[in-house]
Amino acid sequence: MRRSFLVVFMLVLTVIFVAQTASAQLIKIPKIPKAKPQPTPAETAQPAPSTDSESAQPEPSTRPASTGPAPRAGGPYAVQPEPPMNPQFLPDTLEVQVEHWDYYWKIPNDNHNTSWAPRIRFFVFYGGSTKLRFKADYSMPDGSLWFSEALEYRGGYDDRSGLSLVQSESDSSRDKKTIVTGGLFGLKITNIRDNSTVFQGKFKVNRYKPQYSDARYKNEVDYYVDYDWKLPIGFADLDYERDIATPLIRMWFKGDIANDNLEARLFHNGQQIATTDDGGGVDHGEDYYADKRGDDKSLFWREFKFSWPKRIEFIVTEDARNFTMYKNTKFINQMPGEYVVKVYYNGEQVRETKFSIGSNGTYADNGIAKQSNLTTNKIILPVKVMGTLDKWNAVNAKAQGFYGNPVNGLTP
Repeated sequence: MRRSFLVVFMLVLTVIFVAQTASAQLIKIPKIPKAKPQPTPAETAQPAPSTDSESAQPEPSTRPASTGPAPRAGGPYAVQPEPPMNPQFLPDTLEVQVEHWDYYWKIPNDNHNTSWAPRIRFFVFYGGSTKLRFKADYSMPDGSLWFSEALEYRGGYDDRSGLSLVQSESDSSRDKKTIVTGGLFGLKITNIRDNSTVFQGKFKVNRYKPQYSDARYKNEVDYYVDYDWKLPIGFADLDYERDIATPLIRMWFKGDIANDNLEARLFHNGQQIATTDDGGGVDHGEDYYADKRGDDKSLFWREFKFSWPKRIEFIVTEDARNFTMYKNTKFINQMPGEYVVKVYYNGEQVRETKFSIGSNGTYADNGIAKQSNLTTNKIILPVKVMGTLDKWNAVNAKAQGFYGNPVNGLTP
């Protein structure tokens, strides 16, 4: 009996002990906190202030490294002009040349009389689809009509630049229009569609005896158009690509001058920022020769184009900043102010000009073209001809201008 009582008593104690233990464990179990709502993107951009303990143990940043484009700098950007529906004659592209014949049609049995006739070509800035029609009238030094010709039109000559070519006709009877005298001849270009005068001027043709011609034949001569007037006139141009436009400075020189001997340095606020000797370019433009033989190198006129690609550019779209090749490029259309170009020939300065960048992100118009009644898609620059490199007539050059249209603002 006593043994049964002890067994029951021990069972009761065991039950009480287990119940107390379970109760104690339930009290110590902490409550599971509710999940915090996820912050919105705007909230992550403005993190909440941290507590002292959080500041002592900062968490590592989970923000990924930036792999996107560089921060946008904003404009202004260079904008390529759209070709107009009405053709714009470009006087800076007008070229008057002489074509030679070793005979004169009025003396058919004498092959020692050199005769000549003019040929012209020019470009128009045009975006229309209608075929353009022009004609040219040539007049003698006394003002009488020499001959007229319908000009050939080649639309879409350079679609990227919106240029169309207009030139003298390719006829087989041009030798019947030739003459054997020089002088100051008149030129008038007319738009046949509306009978408007596109251009009117004069060109000077010199007649001379070439150095290596046969002295026995006094009429075996050559003729050339005098282009000295081009030397004090330069142009600020742009060569557009997709994201950039490369500035081009165009100038003319007289004589047999090689590219390698020329260097153009660009200055901004008195500091040199680029040179064609370091990543730049000196390229040929047009070449005019005094005669068909090309043996008198003192009568060469050559256009040179100076540029500093990947050093100096106009930015067209912000994407240009993402290219490694432009990482050290100065986008000068976003750097307003005055720029000076100095050209050197074998280390001696021979040219100087200047241009300005406006706040609108392009060349600032200096007014020279407008006050000279010349409408062009380039900025006309006054060029200072220096040194003794060029053998030219500065007085005649100023008077002749654009084929007898003197340019105001030039000081040759």
